Amino acid sequence: GQSLALGGGALLIVIFFLIVLIAGQDAALNFIIWAGIVLLVLTIVALVGYALYHVIRDPKDSAKGLLGLGAMLLLFFILYLVSPAETTGKIGALREEFSISDNLMKAISSGILTTFILAILGVGAFVYSEVRNLFK
Repeated sequence: GQSLALGGGALLIVIFFLIVLIAGQDAALNFIIWAGIVLLVLTIVALVGYALYHVIRDPKDSAKGLLGLGAMLLLFFILYLVSPAETTGKIGALREEFSISDNLMKAISSGILTTFILAILGVGAFVYSEVRNLFK
């Protein structure tokens, strides 16, 4: 797996430099953008495939992970329902400038809040486990 990733990365670098030499920087930039999109799609497909493989192979052990994912989605949904669609101040001006809908504004707000809450929970879990291990 690592050799394949290293070889694929080296191949992309060689192709990039060849495009720069032959077609110029604009063509190389287009190549990088499309290569990034393709790699992102391949990564998402591999992630979903790997997760499904393990859920099918061992559903008992996957239950905790699925429960955690469900809790995160529930948190996001609750925050989406209570998030206001900002219409004033700098955010309101940016919203008008970029034509952001109410639903997208609520999704952005709830995504940011979800990230903050999960980060705080993660730091709290880390501190708790370290303090608990200190007294063992």
